[in-house]
Amino acid sequence: MRDGIDQLEARTRQFAIDVIRLVRKFDQQPALWDLCRQLSRAASSVAVNHRTMRRARSLKEFAAKLQIVNEEVDEAASWLSLLVEVANDGREGAEGALKEAQELRAIFARARATTRKKMKQ
Repeated sequence: MRDGIDQLEARTRQFAIDVIRLVRKFDQQPALWDLCRQLSRAASSVAVNHRTMRRARSLKEFAAKLQIVNEEVDEAASWLSLLVEVANDGREGAEGALKEAQELRAIFARARATTRKKMKQ
């Protein structure tokens, strides 16, 4: 079980790194700067808050951090979908990152549902 959790932490970290590398491709397009800045912040927040979530001292604290991860990965997916729509160069990278964001969103949504069940018990 721990291996899967460690792999997910590595996956969220890699997602943040991939997004940061992706947004560098758009530094010559001022119209995309704000979008890329927001995207980079959301993706980084997914990784950092997932790491923090793993170190929660209680189920309540875990659930709160998990909610933040859910919100941030959803925000990253939203920014990525916009980037896919407006990007010319680098579109393939944005599509790959969007797919990863959607997969992470599904994983964390399931984790949130499981956590809610545990909290009700």
